[in-house]
Amino acid sequence: MSDNSIGNGDGADVIERVRAYVVDLGRRAVGLCELYDFGFPSSVVRDQIARLGRDFDSFRGAFEVPELTSGGRGSLWDHEQSVRYAAGAAMITARFRGAMSPANVARAAAAKAIHEFQADLLDDIIDGGVYTFEEARALYRVCLAPMTEARFDPDELQVELRHRIQAHQQGTVDLLTSLTTRLHELLRHAPNWDAFRSEIRRENQRLATGQALTVFQKRESRSIRMIRGWASRFPAPDPDLRWQERFARSVAHGSGLCLIDLCFAEERLTPSELRSHLNAWYYFDVLMTLVNNVLDIPDDADEGLTNIALMAMRGAEVLDPAVDPKAIRPTMRDYEPLLKRMAELSGRAITSAHEALDDPDTFYPFVAFMMPVVMLTEPDGSGEDLLHAYLRALAPAIRDACRATMPAWATTPQGTRSGRPYSARIASSLLCP
Repeated sequence: MSDNSIGNGDGADVIERVRAYVVDLGRRAVGLCELYDFGFPSSVVRDQIARLGRDFDSFRGAFEVPELTSGGRGSLWDHEQSVRYAAGAAMITARFRGAMSPANVARAAAAKAIHEFQADLLDDIIDGGVYTFEEARALYRVCLAPMTEARFDPDELQVELRHRIQAHQQGTVDLLTSLTTRLHELLRHAPNWDAFRSEIRRENQRLATGQALTVFQKRESRSIRMIRGWASRFPAPDPDLRWQERFARSVAHGSGLCLIDLCFAEERLTPSELRSHLNAWYYFDVLMTLVNNVLDIPDDADEGLTNIALMAMRGAEVLDPAVDPKAIRPTMRDYEPLLKRMAELSGRAITSAHEALDDPDTFYPFVAFMMPVVMLTEPDGSGEDLLHAYLRALAPAIRDACRATMPAWATTPQGTRSGRPYSARIASSLLCP
């Protein structure tokens, strides 16, 4: 068993693993919140984590798909990364939990866990095969379409997948069929599913196109100019969003998870509230992709992939088809502007949400803070220096957004040094491999 394996077990065992992970991560997050001044007290983090810990029994519904606990590649819980993804999905999409019945909290949690694994499995299939843009987009569309369809035949989907998925990947067909079927069943009976079908359909079309464009990141079919051409035309809440940021958003599915939550809420948002929420999640989707990519630049280059964070830092070079991504070695001069820009986008996410939505639990600042804590906390500590570099840039951005849109909190006195001393090891050990 590999070092990052957490083994298989029944639903209760997995729930406890995820719960324990969240509690441990919460302790770390509270310490980081006290180390830096984010404009809200650490009690906000402590309360959010405690609430999540109490609610983790809602994940029990995810085990109604037998393949998820059957072991092998079919088990969502074989690796620590899967636990981290499940915990992260629960943390960052819990905004409307108070508007759900206990039964619908459970159903929403199950639907999000299944959609998370469905997206992860589709990503693995495209990465592990040789698909054209058209083939990849068609595969995504076939699997995502049942989320918004009133009628759905699993047998027809299974036949379609056997036709579209390449021979060496046929072992994924039954699992993908089961996931898609169960997700359809959950959404079809959600109280507000019909009200959000059009939004979900738009999100899924965007995700299918964005993920299909990732085939142009691979060595054998690399065309960053093709990605730029498509991404430059993608819509954005602000016109200054760069093509790399629009592309980063197009491959993320955080907005889709939020729409799943809204399907199970008993109350509906007004049009202005929904727009504010989705605009906030546009920025969070950008950030999810960039934070997820920023540690993986050397590994992706070794595998022949042009990393999205590298596109954001060294756009002119990656557009040159003659330049091998392995030859591009980012330095602190590249990372510092990117981290600053990411912090700025975090502030925009918070202010976008607060334009029309009340935020009594400080949810949106909590998401902006927790996202890097979840995604850059590695078991071996490899993300530690980068995490602190980002938090130094993030703290003033969140603080300014909170002060502009929320009641004042009693936080770190002005002028107090925020954060641990700057680590020169960033440049030598992490950012200049």
